[in-house]
Amino acid sequence: MSEVPFDCQKALDYVDEIYKETDRPRMQDYAEATGLESFEPVIEDEISRLFKLLLNLTKPKKILEIGMSIGFSTTVLALAAKRFGGTVTTIEIDESIVETARRGFEREGVSDIIEIVLGDAREIISKMDSETFDVVFQDSSKRLYPVMLEDCIRVLKKGGLFLIDDTLFPVIRHPDRWNESDRAIDKFNRNLLKLNTISTILPIGEGCTIAVKL
Repeated sequence: MSEVPFDCQKALDYVDEIYKETDRPRMQDYAEATGLESFEPVIEDEISRLFKLLLNLTKPKKILEIGMSIGFSTTVLALAAKRFGGTVTTIEIDESIVETARRGFEREGVSDIIEIVLGDAREIISKMDSETFDVVFQDSSKRLYPVMLEDCIRVLKKGGLFLIDDTLFPVIRHPDRWNESDRAIDKFNRNLLKLNTISTILPIGEGCTIAVKL
C-alpha cells in the first residue's frame, strides 16, 4: 500500500477536469440557467456521471424520482431513459419550483417523458402498485428516508436499482454532533441492510448508495 496520503479533493478536481468538456448537462450550468439564487441542493456532477453509467447498463423503462428540486437530477435520469424509450415520474412537494423545473426539461428536450406529481411523497408512494419501477431514486427530505424505505423497495421491480443521495451525511455534515437528518440517514443506512437487497455506499458527493432488489 502506498504511503503517500490520498487527497480526495485533488482526485475529484482531476476527474472533473477530464470530463468537463463532455458532461452534459453540468450541474453549475444547469443551476445558473434557472436564475434562482437559492434552491434545494441537487446531485453533484460525479453522481450524475454514475447515474448515466448505471442507466445505460440497465436500460430502464420506468424511473421514479422522489424529490425534484430544480430538476437537474430529473433531467439526468430522463436523458438516459430517453435512449431506451423510458419515462420518469418525479414527486415534488414544493409547487413553487415546478415551472422552473419544466423550463429546464423543455430546454433539455425531455419534457415529453417526465411526469411531475405534486404532493406528499409518503402518501403518493403508499398508493402506488408494487414492483412498478425499474429504478427508484430517493433524494427527498432526509428525515423521510427511513419512513419511506419499505415503500421504495416495494414499488421497485426485482433486479431494479435503488439509488439514494446524501447517505454519508452523518460523517460529512456533523461528524461530532448529529442532527435529526443525520440520525434519520444513519437509521436508513442500517435498515436497508435488513431488507432483501444488496447494496454499497460510495464516498462521492455527500454519499451515494446503490442497491439492487433481490
